[in-house]
Amino acid sequence: MIVSLPEPYATALEMALAFIHDRYQPLGIVVSGTIIRGAPHSASDLDFMVIHDATWRQRVQRYFNGVPAELFVNPEFQMIRTIEREPEEGRPVMSHLIATGEIVHDPDGVMMALQDQARQTLAEGPRVAADLLIQRKYSIATGFEDAADIREIDPDRAHSIVTGSLTEAVKLHFLQHGRWLPRYKTLLSDFDAFDQHLGSSVRLALRATDLDERMALATPIIERICGASGFFEWDGEPQEVGR
Repeated sequence: MIVSLPEPYATALEMALAFIHDRYQPLGIVVSGTIIRGAPHSASDLDFMVIHDATWRQRVQRYFNGVPAELFVNPEFQMIRTIEREPEEGRPVMSHLIATGEIVHDPDGVMMALQDQARQTLAEGPRVAADLLIQRKYSIATGFEDAADIREIDPDRAHSIVTGSLTEAVKLHFLQHGRWLPRYKTLLSDFDAFDQHLGSSVRLALRATDLDERMALATPIIERICGASGFFEWDGEPQEVGR
């Protein structure tokens, strides 16, 4: 049990746990987030992963003592499925929350087992299929080509497409190197730490207000990460569709 949180978080935690116990009869609870990690800021909330003995799941958002909280309520088998699926998607949302959280209720060791699984998943890294990586490349490259096609008739939309292409290219660069996708809000700062030179190039392109300049700066970035900045040939894996 956490005993050293400052106010208003200590009371918020106590109120949230009372709410969870009253509503769900939980088998296990982990609480996570920047508040728990000792680095709260104005947008911080409490994240609760709750295991209960039922076959349904629910997400709930509440304020407790003025502190926002998110509750992710699942049966154990569903939480296991989520942790097992995240390496294929490259984004370890639930695995990270559970692995970095604090167990606050676990009479039968359910959360301890899930926490061990989540930590192992994070340590092993993502395993996104090669075919899915190629699909990502194709989507980014052809999307960027679309921006070039409409740059004269709709420059505002072209600007937004280039921004999206650069963002998706940054994500792809992480996955191609066997790294987990960062949180949305830390994508660029984590990219700077991963590849400082390329990160500087991405920021320079994003800062460009002139569309021609932005596209000129973005083109070598897209080509480096995707191997092309427009249509390219590729063969997807055959997929059985049945009858």
